[in-house]
Amino acid sequence: MLSLIRLAILGFIIYLVYKLARWIIMSPGIKGRDAPGHQVPAAQGEDLVEDPYCHIYIPISQAHKASIDGQDVFFCSQQCLEKYISEQSTKKAQGAA
Repeated sequence: MLSLIRLAILGFIIYLVYKLARWIIMSPGIKGRDAPGHQVPAAQGEDLVEDPYCHIYIPISQAHKASIDGQDVFFCSQQCLEKYISEQSTKKAQGAA
């Protein structure tokens, strides 16, 4: 009888640990907004723009905007913006050489 109670308690503890781990992993607040691959749902009727670096579609209100060669370009994060600018300057340097 005592071992049956211990088994039930152990099963309950394992269940609680499982639920806690799942809650932590599935929590939407864990990833930062600037994490690559993180997509924020758009408000109904809001336009989506494509990040030219990682090709993720994001709501225009959530995008990082930059003016490059006289055109407005939108990025999902500051990191993608910086990588895109770095990549473009490398391409221009190779083209000029």
